[in-house]
Amino acid sequence: MKNKQLAFIDIETTGLSLEKGHEIIEIAILKGAISYHTRIKPMYIDNADPLALKINGYSPLLWRGAITPGQAANEIAHILSGCRIVGHNPTFDMTFIRDLWETFDIECYVDYRYIDTVVLAHEHLEDIGCRSLSLDNIRLFLGWSRLGNHNALSDVKDAKRLYNSLVRATRLNRLYWWGRWRLLCWLGF
Repeated sequence: MKNKQLAFIDIETTGLSLEKGHEIIEIAILKGAISYHTRIKPMYIDNADPLALKINGYSPLLWRGAITPGQAANEIAHILSGCRIVGHNPTFDMTFIRDLWETFDIECYVDYRYIDTVVLAHEHLEDIGCRSLSLDNIRLFLGWSRLGNHNALSDVKDAKRLYNSLVRATRLNRLYWWGRWRLLCWLGF
């Protein structure tokens, strides 16, 4: 595992289901010194879930300069080739990314063993009071800002921050997080 370069990913989509024609409209990747972030022009906006568009902040005006899905598929493959994927529920993200590659007949090898920050949060945070493992709730639990949430770049930065915090977490870190959370609860936050 130490020989694999880690690539942190996050996507925003027009909904949760490929079967309903939902698609990627934003992606962010952090890989070493590379910080990639782009909006992708939706091909089937009529299939979009209105709630997903509201959460993601989609508007035709903001996506005016978005790249095509084919261009995105090529760029994403180039960046992720040979990497181990890390994210907050990366299986969801990679399902959409692999579908995009399949649509444009692009082959890209990424390690099939993903690192999921949800699993790390379950291991380190759930038993000390973090009841929901959504990224928003984890931000709240750890005292991080939620400004810019549901933006791929903000979310991928926080997923990387979460990974770095939890993969090195000690008992002292866990005690601090637990005590901080209990104090906030006692104060009524």
